[in-house]
Amino acid sequence: MTLSVARLLTGLTAACVLITAPVGASAQETVKIGFVGPYTGPFAVAGQSFRQGIEAYMALNGDKAGGVKVEVIHRDSAGADPTLAKRLAEELVVKDKVAMLGGFYLSPEVAATAPVANAAKVPLFIVNAATPALMKMSPYFVRMGQAINQPAELAATYARQQGKSRGYVAVADYGPGHLVEEAFTAKFTAEGGQMIGNVRIPLNTADFAPLAERIANANPDVLQIFLPPGAASVGFNKALAARGLTQKVLIIGQGEAEDSDLPMFDDSIVGFKSIIYIDANAKNAENTAFANWLVKNVGPTARPNSFSIGAFDAMHLAYKMLAEQAGKPFDGTLALKSLPGYTFKSPRGPVTIDPATRELVQNFYLREVVKGADGVKRNQVIKIWEQVKPTPLKG
Repeated sequence: MTLSVARLLTGLTAACVLITAPVGASAQETVKIGFVGPYTGPFAVAGQSFRQGIEAYMALNGDKAGGVKVEVIHRDSAGADPTLAKRLAEELVVKDKVAMLGGFYLSPEVAATAPVANAAKVPLFIVNAATPALMKMSPYFVRMGQAINQPAELAATYARQQGKSRGYVAVADYGPGHLVEEAFTAKFTAEGGQMIGNVRIPLNTADFAPLAERIANANPDVLQIFLPPGAASVGFNKALAARGLTQKVLIIGQGEAEDSDLPMFDDSIVGFKSIIYIDANAKNAENTAFANWLVKNVGPTARPNSFSIGAFDAMHLAYKMLAEQAGKPFDGTLALKSLPGYTFKSPRGPVTIDPATRELVQNFYLREVVKGADGVKRNQVIKIWEQVKPTPLKG
């Protein structure tokens, strides 16, 4: 740690003491929540979805909780810069005096921000970042998504049940991608499959043709992928289709082709399978209300996705915390103690916060992209794993 960073953290700790000691919900008319996300740049779809989830929740549930007005402050990380994400979180805590933090797209951003949450003692809702080890970095972290190994393990089991024996993994070359590779490989081989290759794809890759050629030459019968949504996922799928792989290989992803992103893909995405914890077309009351709000306020093709549902549910927990401490100074430490074992209804389905790990117990959905008679592409659920308990990886 450099001297300047050490001084910054020392100053932050002192400032946080000043913030959290005298300021609370009973002394305020407004409680602020700070969200950090990529509202511009290559991952803007995530940040924009964060905002949509927050706005939908507040439109459907009001802008007050526990007798105080709730104000959300957004800060743009413009990509995946851990240093910037941490600085923005520090500014939100010290200058804007937020009571809670949320958002954060990639795991390195959350890891960098752990000292901020710990020093200020503010709950931090991890909307997307999915590295299992993150939860060990701060008792103030609240998972709103998944542990990244869970869908990869389910994919391996499903592939073996479908008689697939030659596995290949293609993942983004950063921490969560490596964990997907590790989890799928371990489960697939444990259940009798053989791994015949893998490739780690740099986040700035634009030409996917050589990678598709490499996969085709290996001749797998199942391909597990993990890439950020948006241009990378679209480009990779086109490259796979050009080599005929989308027609002859079982391809399983996670959030690469959400319903909200399907208009970006051509018809080669039809048949793509994914496993994740949401069904954008679920008919439960919470998802119906959310989906209707998106169509009315964002556009006719807007659909819930993992980013927007994560932010939506983060606001639900924030409101719960504020309601339970109504008339009292807001205490982040006390607020977190109320969450283990808590069950609530989400657009994704029923959710319980596991007392031992603070991970979510939730449904996982195997979905396949189909094209309806109306010409609209959508994800259709073909299998549900109900209330999957967390099995975090070590490290």
